[in-house]
Amino acid sequence: MPLNTKNGATAPKELGLFWPMQTLEGKTIDVYVYASTLQWFDADPVGSVGLLKRHRALLETIASEKFDRRNPTDAGPLHISEEDLHRARTTDGVVDDDE
Repeated sequence: MPLNTKNGATAPKELGLFWPMQTLEGKTIDVYVYASTLQWFDADPVGSVGLLKRHRALLETIASEKFDRRNPTDAGPLHISEEDLHRARTTDGVVDDDE
């Protein structure tokens, strides 16, 4: 049986790449970056997962620094934005501004 378009269906959402990180207190925080953000940062055609693997150390540094600056009661996922990557690129991996 073929699939048909569903009337009123929402548009596809952007692909987010998630991975867990742990605080010193042992709390797990989900960190994510959009695939398009990684592709903006590095245009190599290795794919989103390949870019995540290649830049994971930098992404984890950014996430750690953002976590240190954010509200401790905010338990939601931590988003790494294009602006975060731009700041990291221009400051040699050190993020100095808040989102």
